[in-house]
Amino acid sequence: MTMDNVKFQFIKYLYILSKIKNLGSIRIKSLIQTIHSLDELKRASVAGLCTIGGIDKKIAGLIYTAAHNTDQSEKDFDSAVESCKRGNIRIISFLDDNYPANLKNIYDAPVLLYYKGKLNPKDSISLSVVGTRYPTEYGKKACTVIVEELSRFGLPVISGMARGIDSISHKTAIENENITYAILGSGADVIYPRENIKLYEKIIEYGVIISEFEPGTQPEKVNFPRRNRIISGISIGTIIIETGLKGGSMITAEFALDQNREVFAVPGYIFSKSSEGCNNLIKRSQAKLVTCAGDIIGELDYRLQGLINISSENKKEEIRLDMNFFEKSIYDVLGSEPVNIDSISENTGLSISDCLVNLLSLEFKSIIKQIPGKLFIRI
Repeated sequence: MTMDNVKFQFIKYLYILSKIKNLGSIRIKSLIQTIHSLDELKRASVAGLCTIGGIDKKIAGLIYTAAHNTDQSEKDFDSAVESCKRGNIRIISFLDDNYPANLKNIYDAPVLLYYKGKLNPKDSISLSVVGTRYPTEYGKKACTVIVEELSRFGLPVISGMARGIDSISHKTAIENENITYAILGSGADVIYPRENIKLYEKIIEYGVIISEFEPGTQPEKVNFPRRNRIISGISIGTIIIETGLKGGSMITAEFALDQNREVFAVPGYIFSKSSEGCNNLIKRSQAKLVTCAGDIIGELDYRLQGLINISSENKKEEIRLDMNFFEKSIYDVLGSEPVNIDSISENTGLSISDCLVNLLSLEFKSIIKQIPGKLFIRI
């Protein structure tokens, strides 16, 4: 980790401020507009601090005390810097040009980020994909298909590297050579869950590991809601794939709504606990129902104009974007050789009646045809 001395001293100042109880990123941003360095802070009076927006007498007293007793916080900062050097982790402030543009605009953006890998300006058109740690086969398939499609259009994928939907999102993005960011609820050097060590290394290769927590921070439960606001904040929209009525994905959806981001949800079986959260978000009009990347891109067209060129994609890709999840599952098992209805049902996991309904829809789109014997082929 290398940086010029002015930037280094400013990051040190932000680090020390971040250690002051109840100060928080919003008040820190207000404070540094008036007091630009640690030296200036040490010269400030309690009365002077109280004139700054959001800082009352109690907090001013905490700031004054901390400013005159920085030995421990400076030692902690030096230790964090050493850990960054050992782990090839970089520190960035919210005023840095490389700080993710969308995240910078949320009201409580972290003043410092620690990251491993390479930040990419394309994160300005990224989409977050989150969901249950225990997805059904339906959820796994939906996640894989949607992330594959997003990757074809070069839309980076953000998630939290948790088990389940998060991990599937990252793995699918990597398999499609797409940019992917993992936002951690631990230090950027703390891999959680441990089974994701290989995935962690691949994410660094294809994107970046990000945390607002300093190196060595363990994955405490209280850290994850803070992590979730970053997941939604970096992206232009959040896609929820299978979640109960409570949990991290629903918290991420709430943050996305508060941050004026688009929220999308993949609908699920109405009797499945795994889809209660998604179905409820759709029912309450808090999320848009989506079955494919085309639905998402259509909603975000105003944000993506000139950044991706949908019209230049080949006909096959246009066809895929016009299919729902069930149609796509069926289309993927068809080819130039005839396939009977029983095989289609077996390979997609759909009932024969569901297969027939969606096969008819595909026929209307003139991309498959039925031949005698209840056999089907692509056109």
